[in-house]
Order: sequence, then C-alpha cells, then structure tokens
Amino acid sequence: MNPDHALYADWDAAYILGALTPSDRRAYETHLQACEVCRQAISEIASLPALLTAARPLLESTGTTPGMADAVVAPPVDLVERIRAREDRRRRTVRRRVAFAAVGAAAAVALAIGVPAALTGTATSPTTVTLAAVVDTPLTATVALDGVAWGTNLAMDCTYPATAAGPGYVGAPVYSLVVTDDAGNSSQVSTWAAVPGKTIHLNAATAVPLDHIASVEIRSAAGDTILAAPIGA
Repeated sequence: MNPDHALYADWDAAYILGALTPSDRRAYETHLQACEVCRQAISEIASLPALLTAARPLLESTGTTPGMADAVVAPPVDLVERIRAREDRRRRTVRRRVAFAAVGAAAAVALAIGVPAALTGTATSPTTVTLAAVVDTPLTATVALDGVAWGTNLAMDCTYPATAAGPGYVGAPVYSLVVTDDAGNSSQVSTWAAVPGKTIHLNAATAVPLDHIASVEIRSAAGDTILAAPIGA
C-alpha cells in the first residue's frame, strides 16, 4: 500500500463528484498513479455521478407515478453539495491539525534545545564546601555552588548557635556572603541577620562562572572575614 494512502483514503467520492479544489485534485491524481487501493475505490464508484444525475429529475418531479417515491430509494437532490461541503470542512480540519502540529513541534524544539542551552546548561559539576573559621566565632556555614550557563547559583546554610546569645549579646549580627574570582575581584551576593539557635537557608547568585571562583567568604558588617573556603583548590 502506498504510504500516503491514509491521507487520501476518503477523497474518492469527492474526486468523482468534482468536489476537490484544483490543487487537491492534482495531488490526488498524482497519488492515484502509485496507489492501487485508491484506484480500485475510484473504479467501484465511477458510476455514481451518472446515478445521481438520473435520480435528481425523479426527486424534483411532482408528477411521478403514485407509489414511485416509496418504491425507489434515491439519494437527496443536494447530495453533491453536501459532499462538497463535507470535503471543505475536512480540508479545513486537516489544515488546522497540521498548523497545531507545527506549532507544537516548534515549541518542543525550543524547550528541548533553546531553553536548556541558554538558561540552565551546566558549566561545571556542582560542589559543596564547608567554610572554615578565620577568627574566633560560633558561626558555622556550608555553601553549595552550582555552575550554570549565566554564572553560578549558591545555596548557603548558616547556623548561629543559641549559646552565642549569652552575656554580652547585643542583637542579631549582620553578615554578608562574598565571592572572589580568580582575578582577585570580590562581590557581595547576599546579606542576612543571624538568629541565635537558628539555621539560615538562603539562595544567591553571581555572574562569575564556577570555575573562575577562587573563594567564598562570610564577612561581618564591618567587612572583616569571619569564615572562608577556597574553591577548586
């Protein structure tokens, strides 16, 4: 069977009755040259136009022999018009489906190729570091770094123990997360206030690629380094 048969399988009646557009008729005639099934279907209904032509005067006549209308079961007089209208609706439906399919395919390509490549493509493998104390501090922290196409995502967990709020506690200290690249340039990517007895979870980001980050630090409000960890060392 011709692989295009499914597309043209229901075109035989419309072709015989002249309901196809000129372009569809040419396409169907080209298909007929290679599809034996459709050629057979055409041969089986080739006499349909002649039958319809013979039946129409009978139905339109008002002077038929009594009982003739009951004895002869003939197609409606507007059968050709109905078939043409049905064929027009079918063509419109097929065209809409083709258009929707094309839009869906384009969207799938954009999601499968464009978005990951432009927005979420991983530049390097994720890494997690534990920051070491540079001065005497109760603060502890870990930072997970995930390289993406536009830079690096950072996810930090920072704990300020409840015991830090003992005598001399003067309120929630403010800290900042600082990234330093391999050229020595530092940038602050987040700030927060420590809460005794709580672990702070925060997400930050930098345009510096992960493989160009030299270190991550937590600094005090005065700019002093409290915790730090080298990256990629």
